[in-house]
Amino acid sequence: MGHIYFVEEGEAPVVSTSAPAPVTTYAHCCSRARVDYNAADPCYVFKAVRNCDSSLVAASLSNNAVKLYYCSISELGHTGDIAAHQGTISDIQFPLPGCPHALYTCSRDGHVKAWDLRSKQQAESYQVRQQELYSCSVLHNLIAAGGQGDVHFWDRRMQKQLATFDDMHMDDVTQVLFHPPSRKLITASEDGLVAVHDTSAGLNQDDGFIAALNVGTSVEHLGLYGSESQHMWCSTGTQTLQLWDWLAATVEEMPGGDIAAADLTEARQMAAAAASTSSAATVLEKVDYLVGCHYDIGTGQLLLVAGNNAGSAAFFPIAEQQHRAGQLPPGSNLLLPPAVVLNGCHKDIVRSVDCFDLAAQQRLLCLSAGEDAQLALWTLDQAAAAA
Repeated sequence: MGHIYFVEEGEAPVVSTSAPAPVTTYAHCCSRARVDYNAADPCYVFKAVRNCDSSLVAASLSNNAVKLYYCSISELGHTGDIAAHQGTISDIQFPLPGCPHALYTCSRDGHVKAWDLRSKQQAESYQVRQQELYSCSVLHNLIAAGGQGDVHFWDRRMQKQLATFDDMHMDDVTQVLFHPPSRKLITASEDGLVAVHDTSAGLNQDDGFIAALNVGTSVEHLGLYGSESQHMWCSTGTQTLQLWDWLAATVEEMPGGDIAAADLTEARQMAAAAASTSSAATVLEKVDYLVGCHYDIGTGQLLLVAGNNAGSAAFFPIAEQQHRAGQLPPGSNLLLPPAVVLNGCHKDIVRSVDCFDLAAQQRLLCLSAGEDAQLALWTLDQAAAAA
């Protein structure tokens, strides 16, 4: 992954109106594609994901379909559609590193499906009757899916159900995520809890349970970051952001992990305040929602992605290390001025943002999708953005 963190190391994370604003880069929109070209079937994009070699993009739509695109250095090209589900598509991903044509979707119709994009045909299907599914994760031949308080497991080789963790949560399971090195499964719910189970010795709900983290409010999204994916970020239904040392919470002799390492309860206000000291002050005068987080492996920097209802979004570096080291005064803004801004393409809420690089072309790109029924491909390298 190329670097998108342009604030110089050592710069003060506390927002100051008297200090010179760090450089903010405006990304260049090099291609866009509409998904609602059929006027009889209006729709918008929930999420757009790319495969392991960044050659394909799949977008889940509000009409329960998936649109497919090829992705090049400067173009998104439509290659086909899949009538994927009878209910709302709640998750979409390319989970298998060695299988660029294997797409997985899950839906509120109670199905997890795998699609072979070479033929655009269904390759696998798993069902939970009379229950909606909200998230899924794949680890080798094991599939997990979160439902209405339960977590369900299937074997891909035999295509049969292996187990169900009943009443795993008190409310809908919004996120399930495997940690491949340890085979631990992280689940999160609207009940405000994140649970960790060890599946390395089999699927036993009681014996496998090893940790519970109390977020305190509904968890919408989460992701792992760090050199060993030992940290976790989670965004909530109240538009707050928390950072956790989730792996430390699973080891009794390791300190920390039982409480959040950082809790940005005013994340939107922090983002707007950080933007006000940069050249993006007018573009991001107000920040309405959190999109997610991006982790830059090269710099070890975690960035919050947030946007506004007008369709602008930005990457805000989080002053996490300074916060952990106790270098910030109480009440400091943990967000630095935006490193990169996406502006001028979307006209409505941005639902998903994904950064990646095309190694062969040495180009850093970003894929965004929104409620304006558009996908956008952005160039983030500074030379191209200035061209």
